[in-house]
Amino acid sequence: MSDDTRTENDSLTDVDVPKDAYYGAFTARARENFQITGGTVHPGFIRALGQIKKAAALANHELENLDAETTDAIVDAANEVIDGEYDDEFILDPVQAGGGTATHMNVNEVIANRATELLDGDLGEYLVDPHDEVNMGQSSNNVFPTATRLATIDLTHQLLEQLDLLADAFEEMAAEYDETVKVGRTHLQDAVPVTLGQEFNAYATMIRNGMARIDGALDELHVIGLGGNATGTGINTDTAFRDELAEQLADVTGHDLTAVDDPIAMTQSMAPFAQFSGALRALVTDLNKMANDLMLLSSGPKAGLHEIDLAEVEPGSSIMPGKVNPSIVEAFKMACYDVLGKDQTISLAAKEGQLELNVNAPIIAKNLFEALDELANATRMLREKCIDGIEVNEERIQELFDGSTATATALSPYIGYDRTAKVVQQALDEDRSIRDVVVDEGFMDEADVDQVLDAENMTQPGGLDRELVEKYRDQ
Repeated sequence: MSDDTRTENDSLTDVDVPKDAYYGAFTARARENFQITGGTVHPGFIRALGQIKKAAALANHELENLDAETTDAIVDAANEVIDGEYDDEFILDPVQAGGGTATHMNVNEVIANRATELLDGDLGEYLVDPHDEVNMGQSSNNVFPTATRLATIDLTHQLLEQLDLLADAFEEMAAEYDETVKVGRTHLQDAVPVTLGQEFNAYATMIRNGMARIDGALDELHVIGLGGNATGTGINTDTAFRDELAEQLADVTGHDLTAVDDPIAMTQSMAPFAQFSGALRALVTDLNKMANDLMLLSSGPKAGLHEIDLAEVEPGSSIMPGKVNPSIVEAFKMACYDVLGKDQTISLAAKEGQLELNVNAPIIAKNLFEALDELANATRMLREKCIDGIEVNEERIQELFDGSTATATALSPYIGYDRTAKVVQQALDEDRSIRDVVVDEGFMDEADVDQVLDAENMTQPGGLDRELVEKYRDQ
């Protein structure tokens, strides 16, 4: 042992720990073993573990399992961990031994050493024991998944805030361009008229539907398995501990939490996380489709649709002067792909449990937290640097509409499907408008065809003109 270290021992052997470190032997050994990603555990997860340790100390004191002095020291130390005062002490790679015992013990040791210090002891003296007191009535097998639930709830609220702002932005544009009629397209071919406002509003609706799915998936994450311990049987805990701990943790976090009815099943199953990740996947599927649309609508500027302009944020090429690319949308799409990849990892990890435990909680937590952070940041970027700067090219929209066959479908109830199809083909062959072909061929009177082909009327439900149907049906 050097002057810069202290010696601690665990169940295997002596371990050298940095002299001033608040973590202990278990953490030091894990740091040597697991050096995979180069990163550390998400700070929101450490905060959640601190909340659990605080609630557990209060619950054990309430049940007369922990004296007041020790309880106060643990609670004060846990509060400091919750406030981020010891973030530098949480040094472990998020990819680590199954079950997350290493990070769990990292928190137990930091809180135990800080509580010891508050009781005028020295680091490593452990006047408060990391196992017997900080971890009283707990096990990594239910602490780690519960902390994952708490951190996911908090990070999701940040994502939902960004999604709400993005939906608001689209709704504002939907109102502004509600009367801008344009070509609707299916299969990338001219279809029937829509308004640009309807397109924007559809994006807002998809976002809000995705938010609702995420919010629904959060419900199951408010049910926790604390107190189940190693296999969910509740070994070494008071009969009232589970409910008391859930109540204390609800007070500490401000979340509506309840103790699970069957801790054994919860210890084995990671399905709630897979379900939540699935809700993210569904949202991202729509967001990526929306991003594709923005790229198509802004394509050009001369040889594409060019119905909208996206904000110019950087030069687009190292060789083509003046070229500007949809850089923000491209980056957003890549973030979507990354989130979808993380969902695949979560799905694989969730199905790989054996017998009484799924040991893959660490990799599930890592990917969930990264997905939530990345998607929140990407959504904010898209809104601030792209959506808020969209400019609409109404002249181009009108030009494309006037030259399209988008209005033809409205003719079918009056002159029939087959005749309308011939009108479309003739208009394309002769490079003429649908209206002109109908009038010149005598299929409808000029005033009547103008009424039927009123673009705005074609973008919403409306009854047929029965008199016109009777007038032209048998022609």
